[in-house]
Amino acid sequence: MDSPPSPATAQLVASIHQPVRASVRECLDRWLRLDAAARESAYLVLEGPEPNLRRTLNASEIAKLA
Repeated sequence: MDSPPSPATAQLVASIHQPVRASVRECLDRWLRLDAAARESAYLVLEGPEPNLRRTLNASEIAKLA
């Protein structure tokens, strides 16, 4: 069975007013540089290859990737 393609882009939302769209790696690196409180409240939106195909990760799920 083939695995789904990896997302090319993501949005790191540490502040609802300033989401950051970048590569997944860049978003994870930015998340690691946040202070503990900001990391806990941030979430990461992985954008799939098809329109409207997204997956949202909370802080504990982001930590597993980072």
